[in-house]
Amino acid sequence: MGQISPGQNQPRASTPRLRILLAEDDRSVADGFRAILESAGYNVVGVAYNGVEAVEKTAELNPNMILMDIKMPLLDGLEAAKQINSIPGQNIIPIILVTAYAEKHLVEKAKGRGVLGYLVKPVHVDDLVPAIEMAQSIAQTINALEGVVENLSEELEARKLLERAKGILMKHLSIDEEKAMRMMQKEARRQRIKLKELARAIIASHSVLS
Repeated sequence: MGQISPGQNQPRASTPRLRILLAEDDRSVADGFRAILESAGYNVVGVAYNGVEAVEKTAELNPNMILMDIKMPLLDGLEAAKQINSIPGQNIIPIILVTAYAEKHLVEKAKGRGVLGYLVKPVHVDDLVPAIEMAQSIAQTINALEGVVENLSEELEARKLLERAKGILMKHLSIDEEKAMRMMQKEARRQRIKLKELARAIIASHSVLS
């Protein structure tokens, strides 16, 4: 990650149990970052010395944050970030990249890969903790919004299934919409399943019979 410049007043982390994975191929630099982060109250759960190991240790250790050098053996930080945050439905793991000044253009390529911040070498201690806290705050907001969108999508899907299942019952049993809905609610309670699952079963049965 490069040289770490000393700061006059080392900040104290407001999230003392934030679990951080370090990804840095220079062991002395990684040790320096570990010491600084732990003294700031963070929990450094592990160190990866190449990009492949960063991906593997993320799956193994489930960190809340990753501090990662762009230039690493086997797999660079950009590709590692892409793989780490490529699983659909999982929460974004915020990643802070450490770059050389000449590599700043690479940050543009990092968008959409969970990279929520970057630090330019040499890293100043007084910039480190604020960058981590900012990235964590942004990640929490993104994950919360994605959760809302996911819930809305599920609700919309459920409504579509219910409407289709009701239509099938209304047509084949010659009943009105209200009676079809009551019938489905009663059957769902009897089977102890969600209405959405019952609706899906009705639609599947109708498809087979058709």
